[in-house]
Amino acid sequence: MTKIISFSNQKGGVGKSTICLQSVFYLVEAGYRVLAIDFDPQGNTSSRLSQSDESSYTGTPSVRLFDESMPDIQPMKCERGMDLIWTTKNDPELSEIESLPLSCVMHPITNLKASGILDNYDYVLVDCPPSLGRKLVAALTMSTHVICPVQVSGFALDGVEGLLNTIISVQEELNPALENTGMVINNLKRGFEEDMVTRDELRKAVPDLVYKAEIGVRGQLDVANLNGVPVWSIKKTSAREAAKEIRAVIEELMEKVG
Repeated sequence: MTKIISFSNQKGGVGKSTICLQSVFYLVEAGYRVLAIDFDPQGNTSSRLSQSDESSYTGTPSVRLFDESMPDIQPMKCERGMDLIWTTKNDPELSEIESLPLSCVMHPITNLKASGILDNYDYVLVDCPPSLGRKLVAALTMSTHVICPVQVSGFALDGVEGLLNTIISVQEELNPALENTGMVINNLKRGFEEDMVTRDELRKAVPDLVYKAEIGVRGQLDVANLNGVPVWSIKKTSAREAAKEIRAVIEELMEKVG
């Protein structure tokens, strides 16, 4: 059975695209057939995976998944071996999905199933938008699993309760098979006492919902994403440390997914 994993948080800048991208690279290198779907109108996942100008994008854009009937879906082939259903940067048409009737959240999974393309992949990884709305609910409705990157600094934990409530609502009303794999702590400032206290409080409050693996402040992850490469391909000591942490997260995710 194809595993469809959403990388989700209702707040931006917490690392969901980073972890999604590196998971795509990891799974492709492990020999799996991987499809990435970009539901984030910023289009960062698409630009990093395609490594080409938007004018040369081919196949089906993600906004077309919201059409009432779109049985012919053609993912774009990417150089590193994954397939991609893309969006352009700051795509206004994808942003306008929020004005459609709520019933549109069922269209992506209906169209994907009707197209038959899910049989071509072991994993489908979905980069979600950083806000609650039609696109996020659609991603959760089509997914078998969800992972929630979070930060414990400042106000980055704001909205976590809302996200968890959204997941529960989707499970109850739209997708009872959806499994919440939990929250992964990203950009942890280990030398900052407030971060460590908040992390410990979060782990104590919801121990079953926080990944054992966590990611510190790792600048080489940003470098890797900027260049559209796995962080473990960068030949620097700091990149090796980042790779060790992100691999631990991905491996824990894969264990939870089964």
